[in-house]
Amino acid sequence: MAETEAPPKATSAGRGVLYIAFAKLYFMVAGAVIEFRLPVILSRAMYGAYGVVSSLVSPINNVMVTGSIQAVSRFTAQKPETARIVEAAGLRMHLWVGLPTALVFIAGAPVFGWAIGDTAKIGPLMLAGVIVATYAFYAVLVGTANGLRQFNRQAGLDITSATLRAFGILGLTMAGLGVYGAYGGWVAAAGLVLLIATVVIGLPPRAARGPEAQALVKPMARYFARVAVYLILLNLIMFVDQILLKVLTAGWYRDHAAALTAGLDQALPGARRIAGFAVDANALSDVQVAYYRAVQNLARLSYQAILAATFVIFPLVSKSTFDDDHQTTRRYIHITMRYSLIFATAIAVVMAANPRPLLDIPYPDDYATLGAPALAALALGNVAFSLFAIAGTILNGAGHTRDAIIAAAVTLAVAVVGNLIAIPLCEPGADLLLVAASVTGLAMVIGAAVAGGFLHRRLGAFLPLATVARVAVAVAVAIAVGRVVPFSTPLTTLIEAALIGGVFLVVLIATRELGKADLRTIAAVRAKRGQGGDPA
Repeated sequence: MAETEAPPKATSAGRGVLYIAFAKLYFMVAGAVIEFRLPVILSRAMYGAYGVVSSLVSPINNVMVTGSIQAVSRFTAQKPETARIVEAAGLRMHLWVGLPTALVFIAGAPVFGWAIGDTAKIGPLMLAGVIVATYAFYAVLVGTANGLRQFNRQAGLDITSATLRAFGILGLTMAGLGVYGAYGGWVAAAGLVLLIATVVIGLPPRAARGPEAQALVKPMARYFARVAVYLILLNLIMFVDQILLKVLTAGWYRDHAAALTAGLDQALPGARRIAGFAVDANALSDVQVAYYRAVQNLARLSYQAILAATFVIFPLVSKSTFDDDHQTTRRYIHITMRYSLIFATAIAVVMAANPRPLLDIPYPDDYATLGAPALAALALGNVAFSLFAIAGTILNGAGHTRDAIIAAAVTLAVAVVGNLIAIPLCEPGADLLLVAASVTGLAMVIGAAVAGGFLHRRLGAFLPLATVARVAVAVAVAIAVGRVVPFSTPLTTLIEAALIGGVFLVVLIATRELGKADLRTIAAVRAKRGQGGDPA
């Protein structure tokens, strides 16, 4: 039986950030290993195909995972003594939500293939649907640990899941099984970590599966449905640019197939007939997706690094709003948003200042050459997306789900309309990637502003304008330094990255955005008191 007595709030917050931050860092590293190795193992078209399938299944899978964790965590955090009853209700809920959703996704794979004009993706999509069902039940167990503030167990499961996923995907692709191998390995890893989670967290005892659990299923499902709408929009924001890039670029190649063929015949007479070459619009558009996915992988590092805060802040805000503790809620929001902005920007500014050499370290030269301009734009955009995601999590935790949905819908609408207009204006290549990244980044900035406005109106806290201004000044100075430092080798690029990050932090100290109060905060967290500081 898991512990039901919640530790003091500050201690849970401080240690929770450390536990989950380490786990998310490990998850980032494991994910980076996958994304950096796959382009070496697979061709550009196959890596792009892997990305296309991922962009279609990930929004649904992420909704199942995050929505389940939030739902179970919220109900558990409000009454920790009913944790096993909540867990039983969550598992029962996914017999009617998670499992049917996965089956519908698998059955609807041909529809997805038809919609993107690429039937070769149907098989991998059907295989990926199994992941949705498996992670739905796994997320209930993780949500139980999160709601009880057992962040050490949650972190351990995150690390285990990331490790198994990396071995599964890379192992089967190295065996020559291609995209099918990648998703087959992912399915195997998901199944194994589910079994491990049942041992680590435990299944609810028979006594917890009675009428109380059955009565809780409907309220939990209703809450999950409300949160799921927001999460679907959130995840579509992350992947819609890649999906539109795939579809619209394939259309460009189909429209220009004759011109491309004629150009090849003129440059290499007879080569096309000898090799049997024909323009494959889907394969060529997958190549563009591969380049853009590489950009996304680095640009999202700031968001992934800050993601740990959402798993900690959600149960804390849920509990404080449930207890009608407005002062504590505002304190949680202020600390989380301010430090998230600073540290997410510290990561992003490094990539914005020196995008090509950083891309050139993990990826082949053509990835770096074509993707560098896009990385600079999308990295900064993802800082705004980090703030948007945390603001949405807080709004959901405080029960203001409608506001979170409106903010996400506005952001998605801007991203979709903007990309639909802008992408067809460009030919495949660096300009196309830059346009998609810029439009998406702008949508993220708008989304952060809208979500922040709702947060301030509802709960009385967001980000001080002075903090935003100081961070903007620090970004400008750091980028200026990065553009004039003539480092280019992998080692010196890493040295430059540290230099740029250091310049960013020094400017914040010079402008008194960071000061002694923040050092006391860090010391307090290390001392397991979890106190926060304001700018000097």
